[in-house]
Amino acid sequence: MRDKLAALVLLVSLISCSEEELPVGLYHYQVERLLSGTGGTKTWLQANNSTNCVDSVKLVFALVENSSNDSLDISMISGCTSTASFLGRASASKAVDRDLFTDSLIFASGDFWIINQVTSQQLMMGIDGADYQYIGD
Repeated sequence: MRDKLAALVLLVSLISCSEEELPVGLYHYQVERLLSGTGGTKTWLQANNSTNCVDSVKLVFALVENSSNDSLDISMISGCTSTASFLGRASASKAVDRDLFTDSLIFASGDFWIINQVTSQQLMMGIDGADYQYIGD
């Protein structure tokens, strides 16, 4: 009996493991709020081995709330400057029949970034075939 119980626990553990890095069941608006932080604007620093500000890249996500659909204004700060370049407005993708997040940020221009993992402190994305990792500020 004890062996059967241990085998059952092991089986349930193996089945519940997922290869996806996103928490299961996040809504699209939850992803937008993770990216923009509790104050509505959050800066993400690209994780790299350089301590030189010339190589630094930061993404700034600002939540844009309106009555029809929330979205994010995304800007980039690169190098030693504090001037941000506006990259565009994007929304988290969602399933047609539900509001569950699917896998990407979709820009008004039609471009998209794949979100591989997002937490309040870590962001991993695929942009134009390259993978990037960011740390939340």
